[in-house]
Formats: sequence, C-alpha cells, structure tokens
Amino acid sequence: MTQYADPALLEVEAKQALHQLNAQVARAFDRMDRCLMVSLWTEDAEVDWGKHQGDAKAFVVESTSPDNTLERTFSSISNEYFEIDGNSARGEVYVINISTLIKDGKKEDRLIGGRFLDQYRKEQGAWKIAKRSFVHDWNMNLPTTAVLDEGLFAQFRLRGERSQSDPVYALFGG
Repeated sequence: MTQYADPALLEVEAKQALHQLNAQVARAFDRMDRCLMVSLWTEDAEVDWGKHQGDAKAFVVESTSPDNTLERTFSSISNEYFEIDGNSARGEVYVINISTLIKDGKKEDRLIGGRFLDQYRKEQGAWKIAKRSFVHDWNMNLPTTAVLDEGLFAQFRLRGERSQSDPVYALFGG
C-alpha cells in the first residue's frame, strides 16, 4: 500500500492479517509444525503461558515437539479484538483447546478455554507476535468418549494428524 492509502482500509487489512496469524498459530500447534511456528514470532518475542515465562523460543520448541502423552489436539480461535497503531497492535483472542491425553494407559479429554493477550509487531511487511500471555478462564477433564473407527465415523477417509502428515498439507503444501 502507498502512503495515500485509506486509513480505514489499512486497519481492516491489519486486522485480517492478525486473524490469519492466529489461525496459523493454531495450525502450527495442532500439527507440530515448527517451521511455521517459528515464522510467526518476532526474534525477541516473549511468552507468559503456564510454565513458559520469558523468551518464546523454548515455548515454540516444546509446543512443536512430539509428546507420547498427547494423542491429538484441536485449537479454535474466536472473539478477536484488535487495536492497531501503525506497525504495532494489541489484541485479545479467545481460544478453546481440546486435547486427548494418555495417562496411565487411559485416555482423557482436556478442554481449556482462555484468552491470548497479545502484542504484535509488523516486520518486513508481516505481522508477528511480540508478546503473548495466556489467561486461563476455564477447563474440563473427562474420560474420552471418542470412537473414531466405528459406525459413521469409520466412513471418514481423512483423519486429522498431530503432524505434518495431516491432510491440510496436501491442500496448501509444506
């Protein structure tokens, strides 16, 4: 865009780019896509998320590493509120994460609801996360009732994978 661009249009473009950024974070987390995840944070990014306090690099590595106790995850973002100020922005993004964990040989579904309180920075034309804090609002832990290979569900040919063998990579490449 040029310096003569409509400020309202620039704000809409920024908000759409921030929405895409948050959708990419959800995909990178659910598919353990480290290359994608690394590209979404500024070099000096900070995180405040459970045991991760400070430099985001350790969080990025751990969140994209295989974990034998975590069978699957599904992250969903909603209710996004952004304030744009040139090449920086602040945002509140609601998130729900559903995970199937394996504990003592038994499967448990964990649902977590919360919000990301973010600071973003536009670098070389791309919006990135400069600081992310997770606010834990609620959670539920239940024995899993998922039945993926029986009845109606056995008919689904495509299955989500917690890896880059997920069908989305055939669609978009990578």
